[in-house]
Amino acid sequence: MGMPATWSNLGRVGKRPASEDSTRARLRALLLWAPPTALLLLAALGALLADEAGLTAVYLAVALACAGLLGWRAGASSRAALQQEIDDRSGELHRALTELEIAQSETVRRLSMAVEFRDEDTGAHIERIGRFSTLLAEQAGLDSELCERLGYAAPLHDVGKVAIPDAILLKPGPLTAEERAIVETHAEEGHRLLRGSSSSILDMAATIALSHHEKWDGGGYPRGLAGEAIPIEGRIVAVADVFDALTTDRVYRSAYTLEQAVELMREQRGRHFDPVLLDTFLEVLSSSGPDARDQLRSDPQALLEVVLETYFAALERGDAETAEGAIAQAIEDGVAATALPEEVILPALRRMAKLRERDEIDAERERAAIVIARRVLATLRRYLLGRQEEPRALEQIDETIEVVERLLERVATPQEAAPAR
Repeated sequence: MGMPATWSNLGRVGKRPASEDSTRARLRALLLWAPPTALLLLAALGALLADEAGLTAVYLAVALACAGLLGWRAGASSRAALQQEIDDRSGELHRALTELEIAQSETVRRLSMAVEFRDEDTGAHIERIGRFSTLLAEQAGLDSELCERLGYAAPLHDVGKVAIPDAILLKPGPLTAEERAIVETHAEEGHRLLRGSSSSILDMAATIALSHHEKWDGGGYPRGLAGEAIPIEGRIVAVADVFDALTTDRVYRSAYTLEQAVELMREQRGRHFDPVLLDTFLEVLSSSGPDARDQLRSDPQALLEVVLETYFAALERGDAETAEGAIAQAIEDGVAATALPEEVILPALRRMAKLRERDEIDAERERAAIVIARRVLATLRRYLLGRQEEPRALEQIDETIEVVERLLERVATPQEAAPAR
């Protein structure tokens, strides 16, 4: 497998030298201002030297016209400079908001882990809830930004269970009425934990925590809301949550089959579940399979594209754990580990380099992505060593690591990341 040498020249491809750009800018300014300025001076001089009133008036009219043109161009130049300053400030604000989103996502991930540590089943459960909720929201035609936030917020639907004693939460049998009442407090507890945040993700998570046990007919808890009074985020997660609970082994019962689960949920259409959302969810199941990955496994190229998108999004956020998780999931789904550097890791770094070239990210963000890639490659190398792969497989990983090291040297500091003069 051939490895690309490096992308250290990406910043210079298709660009003129800075000195050439500066010369062209000065020439444009000269052509813009010199003719009307010269004409203004000549007209003013003509007006002073003219000995006929009519001729003087003509010169003065020309002088006034030139002065007006120069004034308009000066105003246009000022407006352009102001617009450029606004654009620069907007870019800075966008980068600041992106950094905030990264912090929010990290907070969400860590809160999700708090639930995962309580119960291994719940750990896998929250990952599936995030995936199914996003698929359902997309199929229902919701706004793309809402769908993205939902993917982060939905895994926190049961975060209030951290307040439930293990003796009740992990009880291998039916709960008493008193124990059931204690479990039901997790909706309010989760809302109390998440509410009041300036984060749009955590704000949505608070709404979901409070409302995902409400029922369409008003028979749910904790507020007894009905119909569209239940926030749509809660209605979506309610469908995903019940389906996953039915099709997963629990400490108190075995999993239902897919057919049994679907039949039970259809019986609750218009009672427990929003009828439109339930119908939409069944469409998702028919196209995606119960774990939302069946079709991808049968289409390796489609699977690689999904892995690349997930991995690249993690690099953009600076989320090393998600990046490693995407690679681990790809291997679990049958992607050859030796294909991942060429098909996922390096293409994602090329994308980051292009973002840097367009000034959509700064050098520190690119450097963070490269550091994550190096960490992922080191983990991948240890995995291959443990499997006693052919020496060539390790050589390919080592070649990729060398490429990443050279990229890291290029963006070691913002100054070093600048194109060479």
